[in-house]
Amino acid sequence: MATGEQYVRLAINFALIVSVSRLLTPTEIGVSVIGVGIITIVLGLREFATADFLIRRKEIRREDLRTSFTVLFLLTALLCSVVFALAPWFGSLYGEEQLAQFLRIATFAGLIEALSAPITGLLRRDMAFGKLAFINTTSVAVNAATTVLLALAGFSYMSFAFAMVAASSTITLLSFHFRPDLSILWPEFKSWRSVLTFGGYNGVSHVINRIYESLPQLVLGQFLPHSAVGLYNRANVVSDIPDRVILTGVSLVAFPAFSVQVRQGNGLKKPLLQAFAYITVLYWPAQILLVLLAHPIVSLVLGQQWVSVVPLLQVMAIASLAWFPVLLASPVLLAVGAIRDRMLADLTGRSVSAVILCSAAGFGIMAMAASKLLTVPFQMMVALAFLRRHVAFGWGQLGAALWKSAVVTFISATGPVCILVLSEFDFDLSIAASVATLFLALAGWVFGVVVTRHPILLEIGKAAETVLNLRLPNLMRDGSAAHSQRPGEAE
Repeated sequence: MATGEQYVRLAINFALIVSVSRLLTPTEIGVSVIGVGIITIVLGLREFATADFLIRRKEIRREDLRTSFTVLFLLTALLCSVVFALAPWFGSLYGEEQLAQFLRIATFAGLIEALSAPITGLLRRDMAFGKLAFINTTSVAVNAATTVLLALAGFSYMSFAFAMVAASSTITLLSFHFRPDLSILWPEFKSWRSVLTFGGYNGVSHVINRIYESLPQLVLGQFLPHSAVGLYNRANVVSDIPDRVILTGVSLVAFPAFSVQVRQGNGLKKPLLQAFAYITVLYWPAQILLVLLAHPIVSLVLGQQWVSVVPLLQVMAIASLAWFPVLLASPVLLAVGAIRDRMLADLTGRSVSAVILCSAAGFGIMAMAASKLLTVPFQMMVALAFLRRHVAFGWGQLGAALWKSAVVTFISATGPVCILVLSEFDFDLSIAASVATLFLALAGWVFGVVVTRHPILLEIGKAAETVLNLRLPNLMRDGSAAHSQRPGEAE
């Protein structure tokens, strides 16, 4: 459900980009990007009072819900008030007076969405991902439709601001539709220490991660032309494709799923090692395939003018093989209540990595990409060190969980490597060779999973059984209906 939601949202947002790009000028879109960016950064500070603390509490009391709403809403109101007051200054800073009006309208969207935060937190706690997917995809669709309709009506970049209000209203209304409990909106402060203790560390981690994502590219722009920043950024975007396709759903589900295990008094060693096995059997072959098909993928996604990013992409993809435990460190540490260790893990891993990346920027974009061969494995070791503080697994047990994924990855890559050998390692493969490479990689993956009897084979069987169980009753009903028809009715 979580992964499907992300795919639908990506498709809707892509359609929005295509439509709006033909209705608004680059200047109008630029102003909207600035406005949305300011609001996004400011409202990101709400993580210091996040409703996610509800997910890991063993029991939820009425006072917890009310306190979560009260603290989060007050912080949102404070942040929105600051933006509202400074809106004219932002307009003057960017030379666009109407930006002030954009920001002031957008602040209402933030206030409206804050009303739904405790409800969405409870839905995540209950792992009601079907309801969450419906809420989120509906809000994205409303946002896209409102933006396009208002742009057609001549609202220019203000279309985005009004669409944010429409989307936030949709989220709030649907949230209370699924959990119609207005009593949680009553102000209360009884559990404020729990909210701010959890949110304080969570907010610091959020800020650290945002800085880590942005700082290296900002520093790179100080040493090299902006075109180099663009090349590095595009390589990052393409290297994130396996993350978006494979890991997005995992990151959304992991925290509530592990929290359920903790609340039930179960150990996390077995589910964590299983999660490592499931992730790596998909993620590792995808990264290796990204290395081997870097040239045709870049040509397809970015265009021929970007082929110079191919070497950067290949290095980044190899480095990303070590990323899998970093993804799970945060949800596991949050689930066991180690919020301070979660913050320390982010601080240690991200700060050292940021220093290395920024230092490499002075030597060019290839040096910066190559530095990831140090920074990502370093973050992997930091993540594993903090995980082993709270989940007692040994290195041998970790190896036992991963060896089958390594074998599957090797078998999956064998066919594509043979094609590259025949092409004398010319990565600029033709369309036919690229399709053959994909087919051989998939066939090798299936063969590897079956031969090693990888644990994901059981999950594939469960998924197939579920689909059959859903389809068979429909077929039986259709068959019964056909037999019950009188002669001539079918016509």
